Amino acid sequence: MNFKVTVLIAVLSFNWIISMAADITGRVYDLASKKPLPGATVIIKGTTTGAVADENGRYVIKNVDAGTYILEVSSVGFVHTSREVRVSRAGSINADFSLQESVSELDAVVVRGEYTSKEIEQEPVTIKSIDARALGDLSLGAEELLKQTTGVVVRQDGGLGGNVNINLNGLTGNAVRIFYDGIPLEVYGGGLQINNIPVDALERMDVYKGVMPVDIGTDALGGGINLVPKKLDKKFLNTSYTIGSFNTHRFTLDGGANLGDKTYLSLLSYVNYSDNDFTMRDIRSSFERVNSNGFLVTDEEVIDARRFHNRHFSTFVELGAKITDLSWADEFKIATSFSYRDDEIQNGQFLRPTSIGEATRQIENFTQRVDYKKTFFNKLNLRYFGVLSNTENTSNDSTTNIYNWKGEVLTRASNPAGAELFIQPTARVANTLGTAHRLVLNYLVSDNLSIKISDFFRYSEIDGNDPLGVRINIGNESIDPNTIPSTLTRNILGSEVEYTLFDEKVRLIGLFKNYFYDAEAIDVLQEPVGETIPVRKVDKNFNGFGFGFKYQIISSTYIRSSFERAARIPTEGEIFGDFAAIVPNFQLKPETSDNLNLGIGFEKAILGFQYFLFQVDAFVRDQTDLIRAEPFGPENSRFVNEDEVEGRGIEVALSMRPIKNLSFNGNFTYQSNKITTPRLNGATLEEPQVPNIPLLFFNVGTTYDLEDLFDKNIDLQIFGNYFFTNRYSISEVSDLDTANPDFVIPEQHLVNLGLVVKPGIEDLRCSFSVKNVLDELMYDNFRIPRPGINYSFKINYSIL
Repeated sequence: MNFKVTVLIAVLSFNWIISMAADITGRVYDLASKKPLPGATVIIKGTTTGAVADENGRYVIKNVDAGTYILEVSSVGFVHTSREVRVSRAGSINADFSLQESVSELDAVVVRGEYTSKEIEQEPVTIKSIDARALGDLSLGAEELLKQTTGVVVRQDGGLGGNVNINLNGLTGNAVRIFYDGIPLEVYGGGLQINNIPVDALERMDVYKGVMPVDIGTDALGGGINLVPKKLDKKFLNTSYTIGSFNTHRFTLDGGANLGDKTYLSLLSYVNYSDNDFTMRDIRSSFERVNSNGFLVTDEEVIDARRFHNRHFSTFVELGAKITDLSWADEFKIATSFSYRDDEIQNGQFLRPTSIGEATRQIENFTQRVDYKKTFFNKLNLRYFGVLSNTENTSNDSTTNIYNWKGEVLTRASNPAGAELFIQPTARVANTLGTAHRLVLNYLVSDNLSIKISDFFRYSEIDGNDPLGVRINIGNESIDPNTIPSTLTRNILGSEVEYTLFDEKVRLIGLFKNYFYDAEAIDVLQEPVGETIPVRKVDKNFNGFGFGFKYQIISSTYIRSSFERAARIPTEGEIFGDFAAIVPNFQLKPETSDNLNLGIGFEKAILGFQYFLFQVDAFVRDQTDLIRAEPFGPENSRFVNEDEVEGRGIEVALSMRPIKNLSFNGNFTYQSNKITTPRLNGATLEEPQVPNIPLLFFNVGTTYDLEDLFDKNIDLQIFGNYFFTNRYSISEVSDLDTANPDFVIPEQHLVNLGLVVKPGIEDLRCSFSVKNVLDELMYDNFRIPRPGINYSFKINYSIL
């Protein structure tokens, strides 16, 4: 073989080898937000060959020889991932990666943004945080995510936008405070509620059990839920649209844009609509018939009835501006929001043989917010936020008609009150001016000692008019009591000390809270003296305290305990009444509760599982001066301090990932809430359970991911959930076996299934879900029937 032939063979061989090399390209993005991750690194395992993602999240690794490789992908704040890639031809091989934000579930806590996972995962108090962004592709509302949390029961009637009552570790009603980004949700006047906020609008939901930290809590009795809105700090525009059964439509639009290096503008908005006209099965309905004597009489029948006066509409729009890195502020934000809801009312607290066919309610709210953050000397962190809100709440209930569940007007039945829901007709317009402020100072004394001080102040003033409502006579003048302002002032001052020992294996916290409130309003029960308006005033000042302890035994195992003597200040409605069905009670005392929590947790990859988490928490709740409604006279009711309640319970949570694409999770709760000083129509029962709260319930769920289907263009996620609730009573009873079955909710089995599809079109996701797959007869708040099998389809698209 001469030299020329040798050279020719060498050149051909080199060309053949080059032809077998290829470029590996792809995109790295955030799994939850679908946004690119610039700066992410992609490395071929065992080598120094790799690439860094550009501003669009794209990377290119050039001239990779034929073979099989493991690509390792990492980005600050995200879980590292890897994937096997096979290079077998020239050209370009595509490999996209979706990274999930770093999540440590050691304490069932997911933390984003300002706080690091390490800081939060070592909290001694019990917190469960739900990552809403990772579930943003699902057609869910915030309340549906909350149902999957250990120890939480969400009671709701009427479908989308219906009245919601949350049970948390046996606490219920106003004892469980709900916050929106640290501000009590009631400051937004009722236009913004947990059951009309789509999951798209949230970053996460933090559920606090037993102890509320001073920088979040106000006067919660031992539990609270903080809805954290989506963090907007990148240039993007995202929209979603959901269509579902009962003519349900949900639309979201959110986005943001940078103006220079320091200014950021944001938009967060959504619209909800539903007829909520689902069919209720086996309910009693009044009807009219002619008897054997030829007279028209009213009778009852059991029918399947479709709800006909149950429409819900709500909308929320928030515009914000944020400026960072100023000499006088690390971050300064201002925002203004508008919320509106319009509801038809189909039933009262209970389901009766007659329905409500005309009563409505509208709420309109404008809110302005300021948020300021600054760090001094790398030791003192200061945060202040203030809110000013104006709310108009209109109630319309002024018909003499009586409807049955077929939507028919009963001609024989009389309605002398001239109202369906209230004791007398009302067209009340209530105007509420509200403001809330919180100042938090956090000082790092040393590496293992910090002191936190928080002060929360809230003021609300309510006035309005009701042309059809009650009147009081003062002198020779008839006065509408709604026109005389009612005011409520609250202030909660808290301090908290945190100390760590033994390289932060042991964490101790101690906290103290001072509560003050001042209420003033007209007393419609008091007889006027001459021309003096009967105004009543009450003010109280009292204290609470608590502690927390956590010991990290080894890296995978911890134990913790916490205690708080907590208190809840009565609300405006409980003190002032509504000048219609509820009369005022200025003698109401705050509710108090001693809350003790004990827990143990384990988290580690073990027994072949990629991830394994096991937690057990026990709680004790001893409540005094429980605020409850009781009859007042033949037609009205009022709130009183009555019962003492002993609460006990245990919760178990389990989560595992046996293989990369398959995960399981479940939780179990058993609780007992006994009324130790009950009164029921003068009769004493033997420590009955608090009504309308289940004792035993659990849920399990699973997800399975199928990646790169059909020539690597489509990703598919399949999910399912099963919820079980044991039977319980909606009234005080001694024995469920002998109780009136009309007041007992039977065992409930709820199955939901669905899938999420990423069809290979960049930034487009679709989901389909089926709820109540078995079409079971489901009940919720005070035995109000819930929908049978129903469907929803959602499309989510990132425009930028």
